[in-house]
Amino acid sequence: MYRKEKPLALKSSASLISNNLTVLNNAEKGSINYAVIHKYLINMVCQSTDGSQVIHKQVMFKEPSAATQGTAMIMQTKWVTLRNGRSLLVLTSLKGIQIFEYDGSAMVYWHALGDSSSEAAGESTNFGRGIATVGDNLLCVGTQQGHILVFDIPVKGNSVSLANTVGGHSVAVCDLAGQDDTLVSGDENGTILLWRVQGTSLSNTSKISMNGESCCSLSIWKGILVAAFSNGQIGVYNLSTGKIGALVNAHARWINAIDVAKETGLMVSASEDSFVRVWQLIPGNQPSIEFKFGDTVTDQQLVGAQFIHDGGRGFCVTGYDSSDISFFLQN
Repeated sequence: MYRKEKPLALKSSASLISNNLTVLNNAEKGSINYAVIHKYLINMVCQSTDGSQVIHKQVMFKEPSAATQGTAMIMQTKWVTLRNGRSLLVLTSLKGIQIFEYDGSAMVYWHALGDSSSEAAGESTNFGRGIATVGDNLLCVGTQQGHILVFDIPVKGNSVSLANTVGGHSVAVCDLAGQDDTLVSGDENGTILLWRVQGTSLSNTSKISMNGESCCSLSIWKGILVAAFSNGQIGVYNLSTGKIGALVNAHARWINAIDVAKETGLMVSASEDSFVRVWQLIPGNQPSIEFKFGDTVTDQQLVGAQFIHDGGRGFCVTGYDSSDISFFLQN
């Protein structure tokens, strides 16, 4: 179904962090952008769609205050595109949240979360993790303290504001997924909360409890919620009711990333067992999942996976301590 293609080299290797790959397909500019975390910086690669031109860039986390200059470990980075068409690069770290223009050229907003070097670090540290957009112009980010921060993003400019802070999880948030006016959040205990967006407020509509395994990655497609867990299982749920449709023992180890092709419902999963697998999601009141393809990236603990096109014609993966982005294209 898919064949391996020539990898794309990065300036430095990928960190052992879940969801450590984000892709922005910029059709207007004829380019595809890739971003991967390496400790306290982001490796960005801009490649023309015909592969003739490759431009490398690195974005480093830095506190904007001259008095507190320093670096911090980045926990997640993601390109988001709001309903108004604006694309931004968002990164979360051990010290705060930063929002950049999509090409990393300028920082639009900085939100501090805590001081990891303080004596009471257990109480004051509050890293960010989990990034998603909902509604017309809202950006949601999860935190270590189990909160979800809701930011109001303008069509242009840097007048970003923190519109709301919502509590719901008792432990750190691992990932968020958003679609229209629905937000889903998963935490380190495997608890998944479904939220309805009303203005800048979030109201909890249902709760899914698992067996204590971290909910590492989330995705939404056509009324289906897909969740990947640290025990190698993938859960498929009815998004409106929260009822489970299928639970698959998909991998032998921690699943670090899943992604869904919006046009076809193909889903890719990547795990620390070095396997990448492609599935077909089947909508319905009791949604299901069907295995389609599997391959291995030898000697790599996979940490990221993303489709390159909405139709699922190709996808790419990243592995811990590897400087390559590996590609798979349909036969």
